[in-house]
Amino acid sequence: PQPRSGHAVGVPYSDHMTSEIFVRPALPSDREAILEFTTDTFEWGDYIADVFDKWLEREDTFVAVAEGDDGHAIAMGAVRMLSPTEAWYSAARVKPELRGQGIAASVSAELRSWARERGAVVGRLLVEDWNEVAIRHVEKTGPRRVASFVRCTKPVGDASPSPSGNGGRRLPSKLRSRPAGSSEAQPAFASWSVGELGRASRGLIGVGWTFRRLTLGDLEAAAKANAFWEIGAGWALAASAPESRFEVAWLETREEDANDLIRSLIDLAIGSGSESIAIWVPAVDWMVQAARRLGFETSLLHVYAREA
Repeated sequence: PQPRSGHAVGVPYSDHMTSEIFVRPALPSDREAILEFTTDTFEWGDYIADVFDKWLEREDTFVAVAEGDDGHAIAMGAVRMLSPTEAWYSAARVKPELRGQGIAASVSAELRSWARERGAVVGRLLVEDWNEVAIRHVEKTGPRRVASFVRCTKPVGDASPSPSGNGGRRLPSKLRSRPAGSSEAQPAFASWSVGELGRASRGLIGVGWTFRRLTLGDLEAAAKANAFWEIGAGWALAASAPESRFEVAWLETREEDANDLIRSLIDLAIGSGSESIAIWVPAVDWMVQAARRLGFETSLLHVYAREA
């Protein structure tokens, strides 16, 4: 277990009263208290129960909690080092009756301190476009919006209720996909870096639900793992993921090829036996419209960043 260390901060509970809140590393014993206020965070619930224990075991991740006078956790947050210089913040949660009192900021300060000690120079986080409360809080506390991404999702294969195009029959792509070798990494990286998709992405790639800088080494490593694809004049990083999902973390293409590149990715997803496909694309209109034309549901999210 992580040792009980941290710092105390004064948090105003009213205009005339201040209570001392202790911010410290999370412990396995905090699980029950945390789940009490993280079960119904969103309409669909929350993911904290699935990841809390795993996070405590990871050396690249730090979870902090604020505890009340009774020693029970009343707020939490997490940070993970995605690279030697990039930190990713997530899971900011506060008991509903204690929100708006500066507790989240105190937890955030502890997370930032941990990240700086490990070499972080930038910290980022992700907020859904519909979450106006979170957006107001983030923009008020310092991070600035640096990029917007759209998560495009669609059932495929037997899980698809109605194949699109041509009277219900799925139209195959005009572009042929093939595994790309390491020699394709440099031209793909160069094309993306100067192209509209790369500029809109601000150099970031989606890794699960986190974002960090794409490097040439990422493409070379993906080639070795058979997850780097050449599709016509474009490329993609795509592979099977948990829950029978085919995950596309990055792609590079031209506007005139966008439809067929996505069709090729759907073909790859079906060929892998996946039941759904998820694609991260920057919020570039022609790219998003191409996904929507092919029956994808889309969700807009924003990446915020600040100096560590």
